[in-house]
Amino acid sequence: MYHKHIIYDRETKDYAMYLDGELIGFARTFAEAEVTLDQLVFELMNGQYFSEAA
Repeated sequence: MYHKHIIYDRETKDYAMYLDGELIGFARTFAEAEVTLDQLVFELMNGQYFSEAA
């Protein structure tokens, strides 16, 4: 199972989204961050998300 964390950043006034300890990105609202992380986890669990090696 994936561990999701959403942390409010007082400096930027955005919500930092973390998945398994890795910063995924930022969202304007907590709800937006929650939906984004849920979509990402759904895609990862269904094999629909592919990341390119750097």
